[in-house]
Amino acid sequence: MLNNSFKGFPKEMPTFLFELRFHNTIEDQAENVEKYKKLIIEPLRLLYGALIPTITSLDYPFDIKPARCISTPYTDRRYFPSAPLKEYMYIRFKQFGKDENVPGLYFDMGAQHYSYGLRIYKQTTDGIKKLREKIFERPEFYSDQLDQVIADGFSVHGELYKRDHHPKLPDCRAKEILNRKYFHIGKIRPVHENVFTSNLAKEIAEGFVSVSKILDMMGI
Repeated sequence: MLNNSFKGFPKEMPTFLFELRFHNTIEDQAENVEKYKKLIIEPLRLLYGALIPTITSLDYPFDIKPARCISTPYTDRRYFPSAPLKEYMYIRFKQFGKDENVPGLYFDMGAQHYSYGLRIYKQTTDGIKKLREKIFERPEFYSDQLDQVIADGFSVHGELYKRDHHPKLPDCRAKEILNRKYFHIGKIRPVHENVFTSNLAKEIAEGFVSVSKILDMMGI
């Protein structure tokens, strides 16, 4: 069930984000913040609210506190001293109470594309090693689960190793994770008409339900 107060992002949003790349300065910050609130912050909060019923219906311990789920407009000035505002936006629903190797669902959007799906946040070397060991022990099970998600339109993304690290393992879907340095599972779509209507919330919610099937198997 979706909260119907989200009506989509304003059609000016993509142009604003694109132009922000060239005018994201301290001098322009006050004017840009006013536009940012109207075109990004306000609809993003409504989108978060529209997704909450779906998130709370999933059998998983998500952290749903808005301050930890919704992106703020401001960059970290230690790393972006001359660009005060983010040129993208996001919503995160991470597993509550974990500090490392944290499974979560995400929505990201910039001027030209948006994506949503599953990531593992603050992943450690030991964490990815343990996950690979779990997958290697049951490659057929993990392959079946991934096949279901990929049938729903998701893909495995991330940098592949230059060679097959598991040549003795028969080709299977699980190798799409085993043979990557890091990965996430998601859909990447161009900004299109859905973004400007309530259909975006419906699309993301349905995607979250689909990819949530593999949240537990990503736990380490």
